[in-house]
Amino acid sequence: DMYIKLVKSFPELWGYLYAKSDSGTPGGGKLAGLRKKLESACSGALQDILDEYRPDHIICTHFMPQQVLARWKAKGRLETPLWVCVTDFVAHRYWLEKGMNGYFTASAENVFRMRRRGLDAEKIYPYGIPVIPSFIPPADPVLARREAAAIFGLDPDKKTFLLMGGGAGIGDMQGFAEDLLKMDYDFQLIVLTGNNRELLENLQPLAQSYRNRLLPLGFTDRVQELLAASDLVLSKPGGLTTVECLAMGKPMLIYSSIPGQEDVNADYLVENGAAMEGPDSSGLIWRIKQALDHPELLSGMSENALRLSKPYSASDILGEILQLKPQE
Repeated sequence: DMYIKLVKSFPELWGYLYAKSDSGTPGGGKLAGLRKKLESACSGALQDILDEYRPDHIICTHFMPQQVLARWKAKGRLETPLWVCVTDFVAHRYWLEKGMNGYFTASAENVFRMRRRGLDAEKIYPYGIPVIPSFIPPADPVLARREAAAIFGLDPDKKTFLLMGGGAGIGDMQGFAEDLLKMDYDFQLIVLTGNNRELLENLQPLAQSYRNRLLPLGFTDRVQELLAASDLVLSKPGGLTTVECLAMGKPMLIYSSIPGQEDVNADYLVENGAAMEGPDSSGLIWRIKQALDHPELLSGMSENALRLSKPYSASDILGEILQLKPQE
């Protein structure tokens, strides 16, 4: 909750803290002592879970439990093999605890970066960021689009944009939606508000004004169908959202990046041609206009997204951990 409030109200402060804490060597820094004390004070339940489940392996997809467990491992309190799966496209220093059995990351570039920061070169694998199997590209994208459009009452033959703001609905999504719908183009807009109920309610009058063009939705576990029905995803570049879009071959228009980890995710996508980024509301509208006027832009970004995607990352990671032979 504190993190969400911080990035909503003081994003520049979060960006400063992210950059400041990323300097120096892994495990160091002036704030490290205080952070470690806070983490230790909150980790009693974690020990109870380990005692109850007695896992054969532990895979950390967030740096905080990784750091706690790394300290336990160094002190001899933990003998279970400990693995780390970095869920952003560039690893912050907090991910770089030494002594892990192995690290999994999004790309070969990130392997290079992590090696330069002192991690064991033989233990870093560019297997990607895992997604659940439902985000694997459909065998027949046209059929998948029509089936998904039918679920939500959309027109499968009309350009469709999906606007998201993360689970908390961060960013001026209502203002952005209003600006989009004022454009002199015929397209459908899905606005996914996540857990932001106030935003969902505020969008209802707008949906009445733009019948059959605006579909506001709250939290849903059917994001894969929404992606299948969409031509472009307008979103913050959170790690998992980004990977899901790549796996489905969906181009992104990035807005309201949280300074820090989302900025580096955005840079990665734009540099590799899988996304556009708008510096402000006018820039976003211009890029939407370009995408509508030049459909080849979207098709090109879609191809790049599929090129970057690693939809079988979870299987590759588990195969490495369990020493299974790769599938033919």
